[in-house]
Amino acid sequence: MRLSITGCLLLGALLAGVWCVDEISLKKNDTSLSIVFNPSSKLFDLALSYGNSVVLSASLGHGLNLSESEIENCLGLDNCYRFSGDIRMHVHSNIDNGFTIYWKTKNTSLEFMDCVDLDTDAQTHWYGGPERNYQYYPLEKLVIPNIDYAVHELNYSAISEPYWVNSKGAYLHVDERVPLFVDQNSAFQNKTCFRAREQPPYQNRPKIILNYTLVAQENVREAHIHAVEHFLGKPTGRPNDKMISRPIWSTWARYKKDINDSILLEFANEIVNNGFTDGQFEIDDEWETCYGSLTFGDKFPNINNTVQTIKDMDFRVTLWVHPFIHVNCSSALDPGVDNDFIAKAANGTMTTTWWNSVNGSYDSVYIDYTNPEAREWFADRLNLIRQLHGIDAFKFDAGESSFATRMPVLTGDPELAPNSLTVGYVQTCATLGDLVEIRTGYRTQYLPVFVRMIDKDSYWGENNGLYTVITTTIAMNLNGYVLVLPDMVGGNGYVNAGGPPGAELFVRWLQANTFLPAIQFSYVPWDYGNVTDSTGKTYNVVEVSQKFVALHDQFSSYIIQTMETSIKKGYPVNAPLWWVDPTDPQSLVEDSEYMLGEDILVAPVIVEGAVSRDVYLPQGTWIDGNSGIVYEGRQTIKDYSAPLDILPYFIRKGCSLDL
Repeated sequence: MRLSITGCLLLGALLAGVWCVDEISLKKNDTSLSIVFNPSSKLFDLALSYGNSVVLSASLGHGLNLSESEIENCLGLDNCYRFSGDIRMHVHSNIDNGFTIYWKTKNTSLEFMDCVDLDTDAQTHWYGGPERNYQYYPLEKLVIPNIDYAVHELNYSAISEPYWVNSKGAYLHVDERVPLFVDQNSAFQNKTCFRAREQPPYQNRPKIILNYTLVAQENVREAHIHAVEHFLGKPTGRPNDKMISRPIWSTWARYKKDINDSILLEFANEIVNNGFTDGQFEIDDEWETCYGSLTFGDKFPNINNTVQTIKDMDFRVTLWVHPFIHVNCSSALDPGVDNDFIAKAANGTMTTTWWNSVNGSYDSVYIDYTNPEAREWFADRLNLIRQLHGIDAFKFDAGESSFATRMPVLTGDPELAPNSLTVGYVQTCATLGDLVEIRTGYRTQYLPVFVRMIDKDSYWGENNGLYTVITTTIAMNLNGYVLVLPDMVGGNGYVNAGGPPGAELFVRWLQANTFLPAIQFSYVPWDYGNVTDSTGKTYNVVEVSQKFVALHDQFSSYIIQTMETSIKKGYPVNAPLWWVDPTDPQSLVEDSEYMLGEDILVAPVIVEGAVSRDVYLPQGTWIDGNSGIVYEGRQTIKDYSAPLDILPYFIRKGCSLDL
């Protein structure tokens, strides 16, 4: 590493501590960092370069109202500045091709804010960022209005990894101890601002820090691989083969809470009688006596017989579980409170609200999963359900830290709160076997279980509809959560969000799921009978659905192989097109196609009424999975014919899957 400090820094050092800043320049391998103080803006201007090209620009120190006369060098630290009071900015490098910016103060009323230029005028594109209901892609299209970056349910931010990577090969990753707020395209257009301050949900901080690392690599693919190696990590295992190859059948969207023994048996028999022979049968909401009891209610007097009958049909049976206890559920609440297993605020408040609260009332509590004893208590009760009723596994819902009572005092390091609550929950869930699913996480990419994307609505477009199944899958993969469980085919059918899906949407949604890691049904093909497309041709929905369930099963071994590659290398299971062509301008922005591994390209039809679409192929030679026709890459196939029984997909010539 080379450090050069020019001009007035050296002069200032000779003038009895009068300190002025001209430029700091650091170099690490092919990456260099320049930081210059700009007296007119009272900010530091930062440029990160790879070779001779600037790949990331930023402005540092917003709101501090800095002046040259206040800036001094830190005692005994290179590349470190001290400002009025105890504010300190230290620039250092402990990572190859990267540098860390570290702001620190013990004055917890102060705020740090550094802003990165999105640089869209130069055709720079960005990836990563939070999971959202409106999952725009690339990331620079997203507006984030100065929100805390803890894991929360607002705008469906169940995955909120502080990771931004751009098409020029630069990335930024924020340390987990930062009380982080993010503002993108809101306070400043074309900028992402990273702010650190002690404000809910962050509390009891001994200091305020803004600590992040900037890295540059040859291209975006190499940058992401670097981020995986140093920050994001790799899964340590994968879900059970059966959960990948065979469908999941959930009671939720079709029945909502209207379930009992007879309805469960009726549903299982329908699945089998319509030619779908096995899978995972998931019993969703309102099976408990009361929320949090983890005991079956009066609607299930014969649950053991029901479970065994369904398992005899070759299904695995799972239960929907959450982290809440209703205040009237004394069988669980009393021991939870007595043993201090409930998350509570400093003033003793424990109650909170969630989507099953009555009229938004504060009628529930949230288990404190940062308490090891509470985690053991929760897991023991779930294992008892398994023993008593033959349950195979669990669908774990919620878990976002924002569902707990406001400002809970948690066990462990306060600088890791409140996300430590989510971490404890999903870590506990993951101990319950390889058939479980969770829906949230924070720096838990290593867990070997499915992470389900947040509930999708039964729409076609960007409003949390079919389009966002693709973009959310990509976003989760690029945040390191490669074991993605897509939401239910057709969406959730909520009355206030589109209602139940129509037949065309259902079929196109299933096709988009075909080369994703798993297929999850709740609305079912036999509810639709026949469907007629815009050309007047009619299709049987059951037959079309069986075709794509079989196609998914056929390629499930490749899905598993791709997961194994992720375990070894951290590569995405379902990547954007630029993963195989990282310098191609069209691949960098394509938002309606995705890859399975590096050898299968999928281009679902996601426009209502469409029976064709344009398909872009990145570099390489590609074989049409439907016709066997061979195409060279970096071209667009115009108006590819895709009636309702056709999913456009292509296989790389020469790979082990060559047709």
